[in-house]
Order: sequence, then structure tokens, then C-alpha cells
Amino acid sequence: MLSTAVQDVFVVLALALTLFVMARNLRAISFAGISRELGLIAVGMAIWGGYHLIHLVFLLVGPILADGGQTVQIGTVLETWVRWACETVATIFFLLGVVQLTWRFGRLMESLEQSASALEHEVSVRTTLESELKTAAETQRVASQHESDFLLGLSHELRTPLNGIIGLGSLLGNTALDPAQRKLLATMEQSAQTMLARVSVVTNLSQLKSDQVEVRNQAFSPADILKSVEALFEPAARDKGLVFAAEITPAATKQVIGDSRLTRQLFSTLAALVIKHSPPGILRGLLEVEEEGEGLAWVKFTATVEQLYFPPKVIERVRAEFANMSGDGGVGLAICWRLATLMDGTLEIESSAEAGTVITVCLPMRRDV
Repeated sequence: MLSTAVQDVFVVLALALTLFVMARNLRAISFAGISRELGLIAVGMAIWGGYHLIHLVFLLVGPILADGGQTVQIGTVLETWVRWACETVATIFFLLGVVQLTWRFGRLMESLEQSASALEHEVSVRTTLESELKTAAETQRVASQHESDFLLGLSHELRTPLNGIIGLGSLLGNTALDPAQRKLLATMEQSAQTMLARVSVVTNLSQLKSDQVEVRNQAFSPADILKSVEALFEPAARDKGLVFAAEITPAATKQVIGDSRLTRQLFSTLAALVIKHSPPGILRGLLEVEEEGEGLAWVKFTATVEQLYFPPKVIERVRAEFANMSGDGGVGLAICWRLATLMDGTLEIESSAEAGTVITVCLPMRRDV
């Protein structure tokens, strides 16, 4: 009797612990979609546990409530017919749950195999696509390099005869010419100068696109650079009815260490761009240098043109892909943007039809101490 009671206690505790663990993980079971299967198993276990609990209670309390003959009779019924019925029903529920759970795991394994096969196919496709993209990118890079080399060679070849035409025109202008001839000569010189400027733009774009520009640091004054550019473009601005109004802060007159050549080219390209596209009016500029500590200084130039407007598509093209700029001010903006980035600086453009255009250039420099 004692061994039977111990067995009942062990079975009841084991099944109760199992059901408790299942109850604590109901959310995970529900997420896995096996609630019905484990529910059937739990019902079978509950029936087994219920029988052994009743049998344990009978073993402990039965001899107290009934005499020996009744206890034996009830015990016989419990251990034969009741036990057989409970174990049969519990086994049916348990087997149903196990069969359905096995079927569910089989479906899960098939799904995992299909997912693994699909993943392998996806990885293979992506690997092939990546290889094709790398090949296309390399082909495009080589083609772009060949294009840049061709444009550089062509532009250099064009510079020599154009400079010869301009020089001969200058010599011819010193001879005796009638008014009609002098007008034709002026038109020829102007056309040659325009063509030379176009060739310079092509050269700049080709060099910038092929990264053939080297940054060279030296001491210079940002104010001197701006004044020289202003003096250079003042005649062209005056012919268009434009007036320069540049303000230079005292800090900008001191020397900084950076690439004066690229800075001059940036300011010159920006000036040529603004003069070309602006109607008569005032071109306002502010040149300042902001100290940041540890010898770092930011050269900041802000150009404000109330009469100038760049459409959003032009600005977006400049920001998106400098290599494809063309027309509508895009080439000049692209050169300015590329020059600023070469010096680790920034170029921001704010333009609207009502307020005009504000172009801000920020270039990091070292303070010359």
C-alpha cells in the first residue's frame, strides 16, 4: 500500500509540474500554433493525474471512512474498472495530441526545407546580381575615365589654336582698321573668348570627374582672393548692369592655411555663374572667418542675389550626381560643389522665385599662427 501511495504521489506531482509549465508558456504555445495538439495531451495527462489523485486520497482516507470489506471492494473497483477507463480515455487523448503534434512538426520541417531552398536561391540570385552590378560599375568607371581623358585631350588641343586666334586678333587690333573691320574683329575676339571659356569649363569638369585635382595647402588671405576675383569680374558685371557689394570682416583679412588655387577657382566660377544668369541689380557678398579652436577656422562666404532663381530640379541634380550636370547653370554649380567637397567643405543653395538665391560656401582651413 505504501509503495502504491508513493507511486501515486510521484505521478501526481510530475503531471502537475508538467501542466504548470505548459500553462506558464501558453503565449509561446499559441504563437507556435500548437495549442490544440498540446491541449489534447494536457487533457490526457489531467485524466491520468486525476485518477492517481483520487486513488491516493482513497488510500489515505478510505480505511478511516469504511470498514475493511468495503475498502477492499472499492479498491478493487478503482484499480480495475476505473483505472482501465481512465487510462484508456487518457491514452486516446494523449495519442491524438502526439499524432497531431508529429504531423505539425512534419509540416514545419517541410516549410523549413522550402524556406531554406528559397533562401539559397535568393542568395544565388543576389550574388549573381551583385557580380553583374560590380561588372557594370567597373565598365562605367572605365568608360567615364576614357571620356574624361578624351575631353581633357580635346580641350588642351583646342586651347592652343584659340589662344593663337586671340593673340592674332590683338595684334590685328593694333593696325589701321576701318570701323566695320574693327567691329568684325571685336566679334571674332568675343567669340574666341567665349569658346575658350567653354573649353575651360570642359577641362575643369573632366579633371574634377576623374579626380585629377590635387589639394595643396599654403598660407593666403581669403580677403585678397575675394578682392582679386571682384576686380577680375567687375568689367563683365558692369557691362550687365551689376554692382558688387562685398563685405569682408576683419578676421577674413588674416591669413589661413588652405588651397588658395582651388579657393580662387571656386570664387571665380561662382562669380561667373552669378554674373551670367543675373539680371541688372546688386550682388551682395559676405566673407567671414569663424574660429573653432585648436587652430581650425571656417572660411564662410555667402552670396545673395535677389534677382537670381535656380529651379529645384537644377539644385537636386547638382546634389544627386555632379557628373551629369549640363545647362541651366548646372555645370557652374556642379564645379562649385565639387571644388567645395574636394576641400572638405560644403556648398548650400537656397533659391526661390520670390526671395532670390542665397549661396553659402563653408571651407575648413587652418589658422596661420
